[in-house]
Amino acid sequence: MITNALRLARNTVFAFFVFLLPGSGAYADENSSLSNSQIDGEWGGIVNPYNSDCYDWKGDRLPCIFHRQYALLLLDEAIPISRFIDNNDGTVTDTLTTLIWLKNTNCFGMLDWKSTSHAVASLKDGDCGPNPDLVLSDGSSAGNWRLPSMRELCTLIDYSRRDPAFPVDHKFSAVPTGYHWSATTLDSHSGMAWIVYFESGTTCYEGVTNKAGHILPVRRTME
Repeated sequence: MITNALRLARNTVFAFFVFLLPGSGAYADENSSLSNSQIDGEWGGIVNPYNSDCYDWKGDRLPCIFHRQYALLLLDEAIPISRFIDNNDGTVTDTLTTLIWLKNTNCFGMLDWKSTSHAVASLKDGDCGPNPDLVLSDGSSAGNWRLPSMRELCTLIDYSRRDPAFPVDHKFSAVPTGYHWSATTLDSHSGMAWIVYFESGTTCYEGVTNKAGHILPVRRTME
């Protein structure tokens, strides 16, 4: 279990440099190549005052002064002018990835990582009330939803924004304080899972027994 003091120090460093330190390893199903993005140098002294190298959650080197949507690097594709669509049924479609996300970023409250499997597997039409704007009414059944991989979760990050670090045209509900779980565990430690703080866009990891994470379920278009 990570102590509170260590967790505080760790999160402070990661929020300051935006990216994780190297050495975490890559994931077979989440490899991606970096693009030669044009960078705005005016932020360099703020994001990286010590002129250190910066790395993403997989250990791939990234520009420390990157202040754009992370999907530009993960997917190496242009960002659509109107990226997100509110389907008015409790879901949001990302036209860049074609993924369908739950609109309610806090439908389940705080859970430990292992409990997320049951929660997501049980998600269905009619859940996530009582707010009528957030109630799921998409016709989905239990088993249609899943916990997103770390790569999928990171496609939502916009490093130029804070509170939340979502793209400006996002359609999600108010983001709760704390982090969101991904389905991806550390290669070197199965007792740790990767997480995202959408308040700041920082990526980190947490012990799977910690009952303090939120979940943002995702699914593909139903046939």
